[in-house]
Amino acid sequence: MMGLTWYVLGLLTTGSVIGLWIISKKYTLNWMAWFGLSLGIVLILFSIAWGVGAVLEGVPRAGSMGMLLFGLPGIVFLTTTFRYITRRLAIRKTPEVRQKEREPATISTVTLQNVRPASPANSGVWRILRYGAYVSLIAAFIFGMTTDNKDYESLIKAKYADLELKKINDAPVVFQVGEKVDGKGEYILIQEGQGYGGPFVFGIRIKDDAKIHEVIPLEDKETPAFIKKIQEANYRNQFLERNVFNNFIVGDDIDGVSGATVTTMAATEAVRNGAHLVAVDYFKLKQTWAKTPWKFGLGEVLVLIIFFLAFSPLINKAPFRYIYMAISIGVIGFYLNAAISIGSFSGLLMGYIPAVKTHLIWWVLVIGTIAAIIVTGKNVYCYKICPFYGVQFLLNKISGNRFNPSPAVLKKGSVVANVLLWSSLMVIFLTQHPATGAFEPFAMMFSLEGVGIQWYILPLAIIGSFFMSSFWCRFFCPAGSALSLLLKARKKSVAFFMSKRKSLES
Repeated sequence: MMGLTWYVLGLLTTGSVIGLWIISKKYTLNWMAWFGLSLGIVLILFSIAWGVGAVLEGVPRAGSMGMLLFGLPGIVFLTTTFRYITRRLAIRKTPEVRQKEREPATISTVTLQNVRPASPANSGVWRILRYGAYVSLIAAFIFGMTTDNKDYESLIKAKYADLELKKINDAPVVFQVGEKVDGKGEYILIQEGQGYGGPFVFGIRIKDDAKIHEVIPLEDKETPAFIKKIQEANYRNQFLERNVFNNFIVGDDIDGVSGATVTTMAATEAVRNGAHLVAVDYFKLKQTWAKTPWKFGLGEVLVLIIFFLAFSPLINKAPFRYIYMAISIGVIGFYLNAAISIGSFSGLLMGYIPAVKTHLIWWVLVIGTIAAIIVTGKNVYCYKICPFYGVQFLLNKISGNRFNPSPAVLKKGSVVANVLLWSSLMVIFLTQHPATGAFEPFAMMFSLEGVGIQWYILPLAIIGSFFMSSFWCRFFCPAGSALSLLLKARKKSVAFFMSKRKSLES
């Protein structure tokens, strides 16, 4: 129910933005008008969210109080501001002004209206903010890395407080339970497997019959929607009562979970590593299990083809462009649900790098995109490969609307996107959890598996794309902003080295 509420709020927000756009076209709004309309809309939307949340939690009285405290002032703000607009601001539009607005603007008029020379004071402030953002991100990264030391050993000891645990290995941590009897022992160990968004950490209990008797989730840094899928499928139950010398390979003796294949592979990796370590080191068994094979199937082949075709100039022309986008939406979006997000790039910075052997798609999309920018100076992902961009592009083509924002609006939009990028990275670095700051609605779009705010963002992005091309990409996408900054850094580096080279040659 709460997910549906977020979705409705997203629709209402989108409708409000469209309404503000229409009003701004009819009237010349000043800061008071913008403030009053925006505050009224925010208060009303907040009161709706408050009321529904309170009712779902069983406290309708709190919901009614929220409607009175926030909804009523919101309505007052909206009605008062609209009366102010129709009575005061409409008078300012003389017939001459209205005639001039109906005339097409010349290039010089657009230039004078939208392009303002930056004053030294403004440029200085922006420089301070930019470098302050960089410093704060570095500080958050260092703070997160130094404080993210989870005491898994204490968690295990607390869970098995009634058992006699003796630590017999440090990396990985292995506890022996009690004393060995006839050369056989019971062990509890802590193991990690690398997922698409980050590591899985499990506690694994193996008794003296050389079978797994318990798999304890200690921590995961995977996308919440994927975690929800494997929890609902009772995925961990597959490992119980299995011998330590089993293969533990997804698709062989372990069943994957549809829509969360990468997540199940990461969880299986943690259990497999622990079981096989105990089999060799403590039960003295010879290796009879199969090695983990390369995961190279239809999905990997299709992603490689899509990636390399992105460099071809042929796909920039119709009808090949539409065919290519449709394939990307179908394969990377719906079939694989492998669209990359800011969590993918931040995880790379934090060292959460999955094995190429089992995560080739991640390597092609994430590492391939970054390498393409560094080597060729081209961002082939955002406006070619990305399935969410393809959805926006096709929807805008279907609607036929062409709301082209001015250069000034685009410039402000890039600032908003960069602020969202900074906010996302700050949350990720401080929590050391890539999924916490990745608010993109990609998983929600292609698998209908979303959490919280994603239900709110998706309708905003989808409906906005009907009226403006690349609506999400231009104003909100943190992953796109990160790639754009990387591209700018590459261009500046090339220009710097070229100037140095010319100065040496002269």
